[in-house]
Amino acid sequence: MSTLFTSKKMRNLEIKNRIVLPPMVTFSFANEEGFVSKKNIKHYENIAKGGAGLIIVEATCVNQKGRLSQDQLGIWSDDYIEGLSKLVQVCHENDAKVMIQLHHAGLRTPQAVTGDRISSSNYQKGDIVARAMTIEEIHALQDDFIQGAIRAEKAGFDGIELHGAHSYLMTQFFSSKINNRTDEYGGNLDNRLRVAAEIFKGIKKKVKEDFIVGIRMGCNEPDLETSIVMAKKFETLGMDFLHISTGFDNTPIKGEIPEDFPGNWIVYSATKIKEQVDIPIIAVNSIKTPEQASYLIEHDLVDFVAIGRGQLADHNFVNHIKDRKEIATCLGCKPCRWFTNGDQCPRHL
Repeated sequence: MSTLFTSKKMRNLEIKNRIVLPPMVTFSFANEEGFVSKKNIKHYENIAKGGAGLIIVEATCVNQKGRLSQDQLGIWSDDYIEGLSKLVQVCHENDAKVMIQLHHAGLRTPQAVTGDRISSSNYQKGDIVARAMTIEEIHALQDDFIQGAIRAEKAGFDGIELHGAHSYLMTQFFSSKINNRTDEYGGNLDNRLRVAAEIFKGIKKKVKEDFIVGIRMGCNEPDLETSIVMAKKFETLGMDFLHISTGFDNTPIKGEIPEDFPGNWIVYSATKIKEQVDIPIIAVNSIKTPEQASYLIEHDLVDFVAIGRGQLADHNFVNHIKDRKEIATCLGCKPCRWFTNGDQCPRHL
């Protein structure tokens, strides 16, 4: 397990070990105004004390009308900086680096948040209806992301992660399955990535040189081959890291995964993307055991492993691995209690 506890740099940011807390929304912890609560602070303090090298704070919305829930954390105003800085403080005090994920739900925005859902293109499936954004709206929303990054830096975060996965707004531009625009934000891959590329460039003009900017992206956008090209383009653009997950939908990649591979097709895809780029790769999705995580790092298949539910179930997951103590394993509740109220996780009752 020792290689899990070697340090690794993202550009100039040294992270003490290879274990990441991925961004997972703590539903019900914040109120409908989206301000950081004492429960949010305590949650991240516990994870930091538990030994994670890098914490990526949950999806935090850059625009009030793009929230994925009414109680999602917000960063659309300077009013949020004070509370967010408290999250940074408890993480840094416990020797964890901390970033924040910037997010907009696009067509995934609930009706309770807005009756005017926006996306890359006109969309209708079931009761989900969204309209195509105008060029002016795209530019305004890009500025929302840029301003969110500026606020994150002011709050003391070490960097930000753009949410370009899980069917949210950025992937609604990336995906050829939904983006049918005929202007500069649709068509070929460069055009479909343009919305994120321009956000990245805008952020870099406004923040300090050592402020980390990366992206969570799909490995199936719409297939692994295209996602590898995307990853290379993001590297050329200057992204500091790539966090590999799923894109607009969960369609598995084609091809067989080796029988002895310690992970699913999403984790396997992360290893294939790492073969093609030189910037750090974070693998995520159902990495549940120390043995899985250690194998991926020892064999240099990825640079960091994101362990989500394992750290939700056992806030001391990382220290327990390091000290060779028993782990309180996730029970795999369906649905996961954290999707409604993490206080109801049976591991914390």
